[in-house]
Amino acid sequence: MDPKLKELYDSDPGFAQFVERHGLVASMPELRKAYRRWEYDIMLDRLDEERRNEEVNMRVAEGEARGKAEGIAWTQVEIAKKAFADNKLGASESDIVDLLKSFGIPDDIIDEARKN
Repeated sequence: MDPKLKELYDSDPGFAQFVERHGLVASMPELRKAYRRWEYDIMLDRLDEERRNEEVNMRVAEGEARGKAEGIAWTQVEIAKKAFADNKLGASESDIVDLLKSFGIPDDIIDEARKN
């Protein structure tokens, strides 16, 4: 043993106990194997937990994106409906369509609003 470690071994009962128990464990192949298996199981559990967390985060992100898209579509429908219903300026239907298109409202939403 290194002289400095020997000095620590002689002066620190906790370190001495650690060294003795380490030697005992190191001499038992079954115990070393069980410990390695325990470490392996811990790593697998952590990897599985990370995978589950990533799946949850992905589903949350997909839900948020879908909700945002649905909200935008609903807003566009409402804007288009109001544009056709509240035509107080007497604008032509084609002028309203052009205005809605300039705001990026899709043709299918404009057509749906025009029918209503």
